Amino acid sequence: MYPFATGFLLFLGLAIFIYSMLTRGALLLMTKGYSFRLDKIPQRIKDTLLYAVGQKRFLRQEQKPIDLKAGIMHAIIFWGFLVISLRTITLFGMGFFQNFTLPFLQGLSGILYNITLNIFSLLVTLACSYALYRRFSGNITRITKSTEGVIILCIIISLMLTDFVFEGAHAALHHTSTPRGAFVGQFLNLIFLGWNPYLLKGLEGISFLVHIALILSFLNFLPYGKHFHIITGIPNVFFKNLKPYGQLTALNFEDQNLTTYGNDRIEQFSWKNYLDWFSCTECGRCQDSCPAYNSDKPLSPKELTISLRNFLYRKQAKLLAHYQGKEGVLDELGFIADNTPLLGDNILHETLWSCTTCRACEEACPVFIEYVQEIVDMRRNLVMVKGEFAPEVQNVMVNMERNYNPWGIGYTERGSWAKGLGIPTFAENPNVEYLYFAGCAANFDDRNKKVALSLSKILKDAGVSFGILGMEEKCTGDSARRLGNEYLAQSLMKENIATFDKYKIKKVITSCPHCFNSIKNEFPQFGGNYEVVHHTELLAQLIATKKVKPTKSVSKKVVYHDSCYLGRYNEVYDAPREILKSIPGVEVVEAELSKSMGRCCGAGGGRMWMEEKTGKRVNHMRLADLKETKATVAATACPFCKIMITDAINDTKSDAMRSQDIVEILAESV
Repeated sequence: MYPFATGFLLFLGLAIFIYSMLTRGALLLMTKGYSFRLDKIPQRIKDTLLYAVGQKRFLRQEQKPIDLKAGIMHAIIFWGFLVISLRTITLFGMGFFQNFTLPFLQGLSGILYNITLNIFSLLVTLACSYALYRRFSGNITRITKSTEGVIILCIIISLMLTDFVFEGAHAALHHTSTPRGAFVGQFLNLIFLGWNPYLLKGLEGISFLVHIALILSFLNFLPYGKHFHIITGIPNVFFKNLKPYGQLTALNFEDQNLTTYGNDRIEQFSWKNYLDWFSCTECGRCQDSCPAYNSDKPLSPKELTISLRNFLYRKQAKLLAHYQGKEGVLDELGFIADNTPLLGDNILHETLWSCTTCRACEEACPVFIEYVQEIVDMRRNLVMVKGEFAPEVQNVMVNMERNYNPWGIGYTERGSWAKGLGIPTFAENPNVEYLYFAGCAANFDDRNKKVALSLSKILKDAGVSFGILGMEEKCTGDSARRLGNEYLAQSLMKENIATFDKYKIKKVITSCPHCFNSIKNEFPQFGGNYEVVHHTELLAQLIATKKVKPTKSVSKKVVYHDSCYLGRYNEVYDAPREILKSIPGVEVVEAELSKSMGRCCGAGGGRMWMEEKTGKRVNHMRLADLKETKATVAATACPFCKIMITDAINDTKSDAMRSQDIVEILAESV
């Protein structure tokens, strides 16, 4: 039909696109670091179909801040593109051969496809129009308002309209009927019948050539803006992290090739980091979910990703020149010499220290960008290389080095809470079934000693065989690792593993989700493999098997606060609620932000030990969430959460509410 024009545009457009993609691909190929993720292929395919094709995270509606209308809009545009892609192939074929059609789109299948195509083309037009309205209305703060977004939406709408016009004009010009099922084209055909043939020919040619030119322009626009996610989003979901969420990467300090710790150069990040940055849709869901951003801290996960991506693009020419073997000036560590530092100027130190590592951003991200690991990698550089951190953080690390706990209380005091209870240490009796790893909080914080006492009494009454390590127990290194002191964290983990192995420990009970996460997900990195259970999981099992029987009525209205490291990191949501519901008299209510969308208490990522000097206090915000339920008790299953919420209650003089661990409430009933 228009073979020369079609061929020229196709060749030019594809040539430019291939060059752009080779440039972006070269950036991925030059990276070092984490291995290529080709394990568990069936699981990866399943997740890709569910989250990328099925748009599951865009369409979730459990609680705010999920924007379901925006999710439906995005899903319609995405699914529409999948449907329209076959039409695009057909149109390019028609450019060379007027009667070209795909062989499997004939007969009944062709009719059904054309009906589907027309429906989705109209829906995509409406969805893009709605997206434009949202951008200009100014009501959605999380959206990055950019000219690029407006241009892309206008291109998509123009693609739908030019296709409709071409189909109607083509049928009217050649006195043929439009394909059966193409009801929009049939309607336009009726309008165009009787028009001047030269006018119809011009309308047909212009709409066709504009359509394919827009397709190729759109394609070449993608690698240079945020809409690159249209190409990289599906691969990014396929290569998502399938390791435990609570397992950070381990530095090998025995590796002689390890020249620096953590990341302060853009070329130190992994290929998956680059792919994450390419795939960011800038939808702002991460930002809406981030407790740091919502409390006016200088951290927006979205803006962090944009800053890293832009820094990479600015340094792209130097990186590729070196990768291709061309001359380039290197610094003393073998990196591309660059006078513009990544940390400090582009990424503020306070931005990194604002993160609570709660994973709310990762849970909200529709393309599974991994924020926590990259933030911890940059913290590692600040702590272990530059020695730049808050004074209170230094005190905590010194405490963990000297007394193996963040509080700095003498390690000989560990286990003193259990005196007189008849709980053996493993030195006294190594043949008990479980190790109760009480954790630093239960050993050194008076509020959480009560939790250890209540749990121990219930376990003893239920006939559970357990013991403690007493003075031999040490901090798991959770806070040290997430604050960036990987060396200290590994030292503590390895010392605990040596103690566990000395007593041939196989089963572990924890009260602290941070200890639970470390022993379950991170100790295995250093050879420590154990069966680990959080106390809420064990208690729920004991209640289900009638070994623990709540009988006394406890008249309380209780709202359960989900710990990030128990919930989002390890997906323990039901057991705590089952315990509360089993207690006579307890009325359980849910906060609007709960379960996977729950707001952090503000203690994670080492923030437990740092002052909040900027913005609002996260624990005060969380308390406000819980108070909206009119509950009288904020139930927790984490010592850090208990401390933070109790402090918020005291700070705000919220006498109508108190904070208790779930086991304390259960103890009132048994």
